[in-house]
Amino acid sequence: MLTAKGQCFGSGKQDREKGKLDMKARKDDPKREVIDKVVEQIQQRLKGKMAKDAEAFVRLFYKDVPPDDVAGRSIDSLYGAALTLYKFAQKRPSADAAKIRVYNPDLEEHGWKSDHTVIEMINTDMPFLVDSVTSALHDLDLTVHLVIHPIMRIKRDGKGELDVVASVEDSDAPRESVMHLEIDEQTDEAVLNKVRARLDDVLTDVGLAVRDWKQMLSKVTDVLDEIKTAPKTIPTDDRKEAEEFLGWLHNDHFTFLGYREYKFGGGAKKSAGNVSVQNQLGILAREGTHVFDELRQIGNLSDEVKDFVTKPSLLMVTKANKQSTVHRSVHLDTIVVKQFDTKGKVIGQHLFVGLFTSVAYNLSPRLIPLLRKKLDETIARAGFPPAGHDAKALVNILETFPRDELFQVELDDLYHTCMGILHLQERQRIALFVRRDAFERFVSCQLFCPRDRFSTKLRIKFQKVIEDAFEGKVSAHYTLIGDSPLARLHLLVKTTPGELPEYDVTDIERQLVETARDWADTLRQVLVREMGEERGLALYRKYGESFSSDYRDRFTVESAALDVERIEDVMKAFDIRVNLYRPIEAAENELRFKIYNPGMPVPLSDVLPMLENMGLKVITENPFTVEPRDVDINVRIHDFGVVVDGEFHLHDVRDKFQELFVRMWHGEVENDAFNRLVLLGGLHWREVVILRTYSRYMRQMGSAFSQDYMAKTLANNPTLASALVSLFVARFDPDRDPGLVTEAEAIEGDIITKLEDVMNPDEDRILRAFLNLVQATLRTNFFQYGADGNPKPYLSVKFNSGMVEDLPLPRPWREIFVYSPRVEAVHLRGGPVARGGIRWSDRQEDFRTEILGLVKAQMVKNAVIVPVGSKGGFVVKRPPVDGTREAFLEEGIACYKTLMSGMLDITDNIVAGDIVAPERVRRLDDDDPYLVVAADKGTATFSDIANGVARDYGFWLDDAFASGGSQGYDHKKMGITARGAWESVKRHFREMGKDIQKTPFTVAGVGDMSGDVFGNGMLLSEQIKLTAAFNHMHIFVDPEPDMAKSFAERQRLFDLPRSGWGDYDKKTLSKGGDIFDRKAKTLDPSPEVRKLLGLEQGKVTPADMMKAILKSDVELLWFGGIGTYIKSHAETNADAGDRANDAIRINGREIRAKVIGEGANLGATQRGRIEYAHAGGRLNTDAIDNAAGVNCSDHEVNIKILVGEVVAAGDMTEKQRNKLLVEMTDEVGDLVLRDNYLQSQAISNTYAASADVLDAQVRLIRMLEREGRLNREIEYLPDDEELAKRASNHEGLTRPEVSVLMPYAKLWLYDEVLESDLPDDPILVEELVRYFPTPVRKKYADAISEHRLKREIIATVATNSLVNRVGGTFVHDMMEATGLSAVDVSRGYLITRAVFGLRDIWAGIEALDNVVLAKLQIGMFRDINRMVNHVTQWFLRNCEELNVGAKIEMFRPAVSKVIDAFDDIVPVDAGFRTSLDQKAQSLVAQGVPEDLARRVASMAQMVAICDVVRIAEATGRDVIEVGATYFAVGARFQLGLMRAAADSIEAETHWQKLARAAVVDDLYGHQRELTRAVLGAGKKGASGAELVDKWVDAHQRGCARCDELINELRAAGQIDLSMITVANRQIRALTGA
Repeated sequence: MLTAKGQCFGSGKQDREKGKLDMKARKDDPKREVIDKVVEQIQQRLKGKMAKDAEAFVRLFYKDVPPDDVAGRSIDSLYGAALTLYKFAQKRPSADAAKIRVYNPDLEEHGWKSDHTVIEMINTDMPFLVDSVTSALHDLDLTVHLVIHPIMRIKRDGKGELDVVASVEDSDAPRESVMHLEIDEQTDEAVLNKVRARLDDVLTDVGLAVRDWKQMLSKVTDVLDEIKTAPKTIPTDDRKEAEEFLGWLHNDHFTFLGYREYKFGGGAKKSAGNVSVQNQLGILAREGTHVFDELRQIGNLSDEVKDFVTKPSLLMVTKANKQSTVHRSVHLDTIVVKQFDTKGKVIGQHLFVGLFTSVAYNLSPRLIPLLRKKLDETIARAGFPPAGHDAKALVNILETFPRDELFQVELDDLYHTCMGILHLQERQRIALFVRRDAFERFVSCQLFCPRDRFSTKLRIKFQKVIEDAFEGKVSAHYTLIGDSPLARLHLLVKTTPGELPEYDVTDIERQLVETARDWADTLRQVLVREMGEERGLALYRKYGESFSSDYRDRFTVESAALDVERIEDVMKAFDIRVNLYRPIEAAENELRFKIYNPGMPVPLSDVLPMLENMGLKVITENPFTVEPRDVDINVRIHDFGVVVDGEFHLHDVRDKFQELFVRMWHGEVENDAFNRLVLLGGLHWREVVILRTYSRYMRQMGSAFSQDYMAKTLANNPTLASALVSLFVARFDPDRDPGLVTEAEAIEGDIITKLEDVMNPDEDRILRAFLNLVQATLRTNFFQYGADGNPKPYLSVKFNSGMVEDLPLPRPWREIFVYSPRVEAVHLRGGPVARGGIRWSDRQEDFRTEILGLVKAQMVKNAVIVPVGSKGGFVVKRPPVDGTREAFLEEGIACYKTLMSGMLDITDNIVAGDIVAPERVRRLDDDDPYLVVAADKGTATFSDIANGVARDYGFWLDDAFASGGSQGYDHKKMGITARGAWESVKRHFREMGKDIQKTPFTVAGVGDMSGDVFGNGMLLSEQIKLTAAFNHMHIFVDPEPDMAKSFAERQRLFDLPRSGWGDYDKKTLSKGGDIFDRKAKTLDPSPEVRKLLGLEQGKVTPADMMKAILKSDVELLWFGGIGTYIKSHAETNADAGDRANDAIRINGREIRAKVIGEGANLGATQRGRIEYAHAGGRLNTDAIDNAAGVNCSDHEVNIKILVGEVVAAGDMTEKQRNKLLVEMTDEVGDLVLRDNYLQSQAISNTYAASADVLDAQVRLIRMLEREGRLNREIEYLPDDEELAKRASNHEGLTRPEVSVLMPYAKLWLYDEVLESDLPDDPILVEELVRYFPTPVRKKYADAISEHRLKREIIATVATNSLVNRVGGTFVHDMMEATGLSAVDVSRGYLITRAVFGLRDIWAGIEALDNVVLAKLQIGMFRDINRMVNHVTQWFLRNCEELNVGAKIEMFRPAVSKVIDAFDDIVPVDAGFRTSLDQKAQSLVAQGVPEDLARRVASMAQMVAICDVVRIAEATGRDVIEVGATYFAVGARFQLGLMRAAADSIEAETHWQKLARAAVVDDLYGHQRELTRAVLGAGKKGASGAELVDKWVDAHQRGCARCDELINELRAAGQIDLSMITVANRQIRALTGA
């Protein structure tokens, strides 16, 4: 029902339903949804009629566009394309004129943008538009990406302006073709204009063809009428056939595009015959459009062509010169019908051009007039029985004959061609059939070839032969490959009329056969010839069809035969093979390089750098795949074209080059620029390894030159590079006569001479460095072979480090460098007997620098053990990519074993007590059998691995080679390193008056409980309050730790494998405590943590917190983790050499901890330590603190050497040995810790007197420098200016400086002692025995006395005892005072120690730890040392022969006797008696036992006892009598008083001290002589004061003068040196001297 307003009730609901349906339709049709969005934009942006028309236009425009063409395009792009074309269509200049635009849409200019060039066309709708346009664009080699071509009804006004747009169905307005095309982007304006012009031509031609189409059909009808009146000279059948053919064309089998009528004027056979044009239709109506250029001037044609034009044949079908611009871009088909006059003479022609329709090509020729006649006549002429095979075959040939060719060919040509093709069916060979165009415009060639040989490449080769033969260009080719064994190739060759060369089809066919000759057949012949018939045929069956056509085109069969051999080798080995060769046509510097790889292509990214480093520049690469028959794998061949920049002889280097590449491919040789020396220097790849090894070592030396520059230098000087290798070989080849020293000298001289010609100074330096390294080399394993008989895959060289120029200081004694592509390693030794750990380093560029720093510390540590310091390290160069931890560890172990092998390869062995040199090693040094390693960072569990290698080598040390293995002492289990460092820590605190084993103390540290040093250390006292610590993953903070709970939790973590702070039970933490993740960007610690660490409010970074921990106010800072965290303010982070911790490192003066314990290595720089010590901190050095580890390992090694001899002798089994080692664990630990205790004690004793001993230390330093044993700068010891400053301030060396100097004193003294006969003194066997644990001392005493390192052990123990007890300057002081040697001083010390029983006294003092003040203990040690100084000096001055045992035997009983009677024989009135008693009472009052107190108090008089014993021995008197007399003389003449006065005189300089000492010595001498005189005057049995008094009475005059002088001295109060000197003279007079 309608309302008044015409609205329908319920229409809203209907609209909603319609809307829902529309929405569903849009969802189901994505294209419609997109177009709707485009329309929405139109509605938003346009208004009124324009919006309506634009919408209609857009919908029609996109109506039939496939959805895929719309997909992916933006709405803006679709909108822009449609609306722009709509605007372009707004006006046409005329109804017939096409409108074309070719442009690149620009957003600012056109309002939209496209990635392609856009073509827009508006034209009246007509046939052939789209295909004609796209064909034209393809002819211009332009890719068409999009075509939109709707037909629209467009109504325009009189001015051609658009009025209404509608669909074809909805209007009667004119139909217009609206086209939008997108082609490849063209920015050149000339190209755009060319495209526009070409399309204009095409549309013009289409328009003309469509316009005149009906007229052309009428012309066909007219021509049919003319044919009916054709001359009788034309056979009726021909005329009828022509009529039917034209009728057949008229019946939609031909697309007529143009028509032209020609008239011939003059005689056609005369040279001046002309042609005129009468009528023109379609495309031929355009001016300048020619079909047959040849018809414009008949006189220029050949006789043959003229004859064809003028002969009375009625109809001809041929091809035009011109290509069609309409419909299809092919040569136009041309129908020529001749015109005759009444006499039958040709007077003109009707020319129709166009294109046969597809029906004409698909229809059987039997149904096509003209062709059916040709077929019938050809079949009849052949005369085959109709049902026979040949007849059927001929029919098939005719049916499949190229249709264009069939239209044009003459009957004779057709017959002969068909018969030739028929005969081919029986023989599979190459055949050629040629038909020449009557006008000589082209030649048609049908070429037949066996189908299985035909390919595109062969076609192209055939075309080349044909083009050359006819001097033309192939304009079209058609291939037919069907069921026939022959493939047919139809070629149309465009030729120049009148210039067609003479040709011989047989000759051309021969060329084609040669071109198509079967490559495989020739390969068969070559394989049989080269391999023999049986193997050759077998290989041919396998490879005859395996090579691709690309390969066959590039290589001869001779090359293929060689490749077959290599491919067989590749498949047999399933490995790569290569071939370097020079083709005959290549230039001298051009080569080819083939790689044969099974299964897959080789990555060019891998190969190209390899070839470049080998000296080749790759120009081309051609890959081929060879697929052998009946084999599952194929082989890839890569053929590289390369050039070489440099001179070489291929014959000399080819095999070397090929071997090098294969080894590089397998990773046996590194891929670097040194490899070019094979090509350019003629070196073998292993010889290159020699130079590469030296260059890698130079990098570790810190050379300023890069590896590439070194390689370039050698490549620039290949003769010198070769000479360096020759020198190496001459020096070390074991197969050469070792007597030919002159050969090496001659090579060396030649190198030096040639170096004079090197003009580049950098290259000169590099080459001289290589020469120097060869000269400094002592041994190498280069000439050794592995178990497989091949050279070893690594190279080790042993250097005399002292000979290596520019080597960073300090220089080791010897070092071994091991190189391989997998690993590089170095082992530095401080002496012939040395030990130290092997570190897994991650510093590939400078790991030697790291190891050198460690070996410096190791030398200091090893001052307490038999071997001097050594250290080794290696870097893994090829870690597994994305490998597991296990894979990474496996590679590390392999590299570690390589280092072990590399060292053992060139180390002497001991077999049955004799030195055995390693096989095939020429040694340029002395015997060197001692090589010991140990665990270190990254190699903690590797000792068994090292010992396994040693056992494989039969090395004499067996499992003593690497300490800490499964049958050795586990440092972590023993906690030995931490316990050793703890000795230092306890001493620091003890000297501060605190016993940390009983009193709580706060600790911060670096490390975690799973670590050996940190974990063990933090369990060494239950009084530890660990407030903060961090490792590489977490930060631990416990502000107020509960000691018991935290200790238990630390113990739990220690027992938990691979634990970290993340495993710590947070419940046990105090308030505010937490575990923080170091990976976090920021942290928000609790107030308690902030207060503890002094952190301000706000977020803090993990680095901030760790810095605060290092600076925290605790009592102990304990280093148990890896890293350098402390430096001095004058150092940069780079100086610390630990980039990973740059962000948290602090300066020494910033540390607030009272004590630092360096359980780990390198926790602080030495200058950082010194700065901390100057600020009042207490520490030694890492080398002192953690020396227990190396000491324990050394004990293990020496014990194993001992019991190893016992096992070898059959007196113990291996099992018993292992059990014994376990049983001795605790005692070994005690022996080790004893050394730590004594060494830290020695440092304390020295440091306590630092100002007093500074002068002696300076003199020691200078002596060590003169001897070349110390570099003050490297060890950061003070320079002279600083020393003078300290002396004036009465300051001495800091503890860290003492910790460095003292070990140097030990090392120097050790060498002096070892080189002497002192270690052979039988009395020192006791020192040897005391070194070993109790269980072996008695039972294996004989084995101990024959220990292989007994001299070294004795020298070590004696040296340590001396320096630890009396200080590092003692020996040097004695040498200066007496002029005797260091060994004699050592003998004097040993005598003194034994004679006076000092070990018992020292032990008594040490027993007072934490009982009396440490300061008191140090004072007592100082008193003893002063006595040792005087007594030793006495022995050195008074004993002509220092036989240690004899002197001990002589003096010890007597001295003991005197000491025991000391109180009885010293007069009550003796001057020193009072001071002795007072000192003893003072000591007792402070807690010292009385006996010990009196012994210490009497130390100043001990030197006098020596005089007593000497006099007793000389006079034969009882030593007690002599003692009583001696002391009575001293008391009577106040000699003790004068000596005490002399000692108290300030002596600042060395010379003043010498003068003072001389006076004291004189006074002792006078006392000795007076004693002799008194005893000589008295009777035996008489002694003491009574005897002295009698002697005085007898010498009243002299004695009275002395008494007066003594009284004057006592009255003077202040006694100086001059006064004592005068008194000294008076007493000398009294003795009668």
